[in-house]
Amino acid sequence: MAPRIDHLMWGVPDLDAGVQAAEELFGVTPVPGGSHPGLGTRNALLGLGDGVYLEVLGPDPAQDLAGTMGEGLQRLEAPALVTFAVATSQLSDLADDLRERGYRPRGPVPTQRTTPAGELLAWDLLFVAGHSFGGLCPFFIDWRDSPHPSATTPVGARLQDLALGSPDADVLAPLLADLHIPVTVTREGEPWLRATFTGAFGDVVLSSVDASIAMRFA
Repeated sequence: MAPRIDHLMWGVPDLDAGVQAAEELFGVTPVPGGSHPGLGTRNALLGLGDGVYLEVLGPDPAQDLAGTMGEGLQRLEAPALVTFAVATSQLSDLADDLRERGYRPRGPVPTQRTTPAGELLAWDLLFVAGHSFGGLCPFFIDWRDSPHPSATTPVGARLQDLALGSPDADVLAPLLADLHIPVTVTREGEPWLRATFTGAFGDVVLSSVDASIAMRFA
């Protein structure tokens, strides 16, 4: 499977409040996804059409958040884009390619969660270290035999554009282009991530903030 955008991660300091904020923006309520044991997070999902979805990701108060991603999300002052995921079935080959380019891939990492309906979803993740791009560099996902979440998630908007700004655009843009990831990268003084959607209430723009784009996954 050729790489394609799988989902966008919208980090929120409180999931219930984040779901309400998404409903106000898009006119559709994100559906509960589940908890990620050990990561300190839980999520809700909103379909974006074409096999893409928005993950509203917040801290899970039922877990110990110390040292987890949930702890970092809890510190956000408002919802913000964190990063995005790219789907591919060739994680091992991709890891070799990234290693040859001088990066430090971590994975594939087996991951799972149980849906509110009791269905177990299992997938593999690949993270990339050895760079200074923060959330501008995506992580990679292979859903294996699990049904894709977008298939059971109500569509609330359509993703029109995903754009990145980076002071290191001359390095980041060729990397993402070589990986066939369809995003726009421009040279900017500070890093940012911005997604534009068309929804029931017109165009919606979600952006990163310094704290969200700086979160580390690897």
